[in-house]
Amino acid sequence: MLVAVVALLVAGTGIVLIPRDSGTPPVLSFSETARLEALEDALLLRESATTLVASAAPGAGTAGPGNTVTLLTTHAQALLDPHNDGTSSPSAAPAGSAHTVSATPGNRATFLAGLAGSGWKRLEDAREADGGIARLLAAVGSAQVLEAERLAALWQLPLPEKATAVGPKAPAATPSTASCPSASPTPEPGSATTDTALAAVVRTQQEAIYVYQVALKRLDETKSAAAFKHLEGHEVLLRQAESFTSANCADVPASVPGYRLPPQFSQDPAGFLGTVELASLPRFGDLVALSTESTRSWAIENLLAAARRSLAWDAPLPALPGLVLEAGQLPPLPTPGSSKATASTLPLGG
Repeated sequence: MLVAVVALLVAGTGIVLIPRDSGTPPVLSFSETARLEALEDALLLRESATTLVASAAPGAGTAGPGNTVTLLTTHAQALLDPHNDGTSSPSAAPAGSAHTVSATPGNRATFLAGLAGSGWKRLEDAREADGGIARLLAAVGSAQVLEAERLAALWQLPLPEKATAVGPKAPAATPSTASCPSASPTPEPGSATTDTALAAVVRTQQEAIYVYQVALKRLDETKSAAAFKHLEGHEVLLRQAESFTSANCADVPASVPGYRLPPQFSQDPAGFLGTVELASLPRFGDLVALSTESTRSWAIENLLAAARRSLAWDAPLPALPGLVLEAGQLPPLPTPGSSKATASTLPLGG
């Protein structure tokens, strides 16, 4: 009776009852926590890379940490809250969260450890995050791992032991086939599903195998040996992709006799192989976003592997492998005049 009287009073007077703020912050999801941790690490690494650039000898150029600053800037922009207009500080990772990067800029070895550790942590978190965030984390992680490898070779330093020992667990080459219904539901035409993503990966592997087979006859001895090794890898990938497709109760796309190759292939077969590898990155990125469990782990592992093959053929790897976007589409980082969101002032998550 009392509740009914209060309701009538509220309706008649227009009073809005607002519950008192308990002061307890809302519980963040795993995906949001992973995004915030990745953002904080990117900002801290960016500050350390900037310090390394400033301390470099005159005339050293930007091939080392200078390029890394640009890469990490793009990563931080991509990891910003999509609702942040660039005028407010990014939220820091919650207290007690895992943290992989030191807040104090250090030497090259320390920086390599932080960069590689951040990359592997992003790949690990991508296995559990929600679809869109998983794809973003996989892209950031792949790029950071490969950038750490590049800098280690440039500086003639070993990669940190943890970076070479930790990574996404490789799933079984042949997943167990589930019991498939006699008439599985047909998705809407043009819809993005695990089935469509797997089919796209299968097709890219079929095409890659064909291109590598033709290229073997046109490459010199050194490049031919590398191409043969990658060809064998693509043949394994195709079998695995077909197995995941069957386990997902979907039809494996039929192979085609051949593909029409553009003039670029005849002019530069090795360069075209890099283009083929680059073209597979968005397909693996889609599969990361649209799959779960062992299929996603396989997609994350092979997104990194495809990015590494792209670099082996001197292809221009994007800052976010597996994502198709332009840097101009990303929100700007908060400016020093409007925000104090630098890496050194962000509260550390632990």
